[in-house]
Amino acid sequence: MKLSINRELLIKAINMVVKAADKRHRYVILGNIKLVLEEKFLTLTASDLELELTTRFAIAEGVCIQPGATTLPAEMFFSICKSLSEETVVIDAPENTTRCVITSGKGRYVLSSLPAADFPSIGTATASNVVTISQDDLTSLIHHTRFAMATQDVRHYLTGMLFDIDGDKLTAVATDGHRLAVAHRLLTNQYEASQVIIPGKAVLELERLLLELAKTQDEDGVVELGFDGEFLQVGLTLIDDETAIELEVSLSARLIEGKFPDYRRVLPTNNDKKAIINKEQAVDVLRRISVLNSKENPGVVLNFADADSCKVGVNNKAHGEAEEVLAVGYEGNPIELTFNEGYLRAVLNVLEGDICLQMNQPSSPALIYQIGDDLHQYVVMPMRST
Repeated sequence: MKLSINRELLIKAINMVVKAADKRHRYVILGNIKLVLEEKFLTLTASDLELELTTRFAIAEGVCIQPGATTLPAEMFFSICKSLSEETVVIDAPENTTRCVITSGKGRYVLSSLPAADFPSIGTATASNVVTISQDDLTSLIHHTRFAMATQDVRHYLTGMLFDIDGDKLTAVATDGHRLAVAHRLLTNQYEASQVIIPGKAVLELERLLLELAKTQDEDGVVELGFDGEFLQVGLTLIDDETAIELEVSLSARLIEGKFPDYRRVLPTNNDKKAIINKEQAVDVLRRISVLNSKENPGVVLNFADADSCKVGVNNKAHGEAEEVLAVGYEGNPIELTFNEGYLRAVLNVLEGDICLQMNQPSSPALIYQIGDDLHQYVVMPMRST
């Protein structure tokens, strides 16, 4: 395989897929990107066998010198291409060798390669259920919920995001057992009721691709989400700003098996105490007093004793104390709760304006939502007082 290609276009293509490469290196070849060169097309693929990203685009005449295929170390290949200063990059991976030579200007780099034929595929699936959703709506759904996904948990289903499809509504749900994020969007069509759990890595990569796509468009488009019980499949078309070349990007992810918690039962309905808080003021207060917090002591105390104010405090035996008074509108009997400051601020960061905090007991889950917004709901469990 040998080609001579525009460096910026190559970087753009690599960037579309590189994060799917397996950094844990369970199999060496999964840390590589597969390149398949044809006379008129170049295809790049990266996979960790749970997530597979592929980008394919048309190439100009003369780019393909010798068709073929190879795989190259993903991060190293990407780093080399980004560091080059010349406009053109030549990649030469002779057949039946384990070396690839990358040249650009006076620079020459040699990478070890592995046969493309040995690169495993995540599998082929035919989507039996295709859901069409606004591009902006899908991006917003992910943005408003992804922070609540667990990063590591023996309950593997918590490391993903639930997509609950019911008629003309799609609900995205994420929880790590300490907090819950729920977001709804209306669909233009009716669909059979179904639920799928999408892996966290696939969720984050889908959001990244959607944001990249938005940069090249003036208007909101639509996205088709294909499900078949085992896989999620999404296809997007991005346009390179410099060359106007269309990059066809496909994402395939193996869905997580398991029973996701019934989020409807988690949403509290009997909270009899309510506080109205300005989001910006609350975030500023939390940011300031959290200076005294630590990984071992992440708690922040909210004391609601007055109708128009809340005492927000931190008591860290190792570092000291802090307290500020936050203006609120409070209804109910006095109550004091301790929250993980990071969890509370993460919810506030995806909301705007006036926020409602509904509470019941110091150990009961608190419900948080934005005034006038019925599309997003959040639950945060208080910490045990020490």
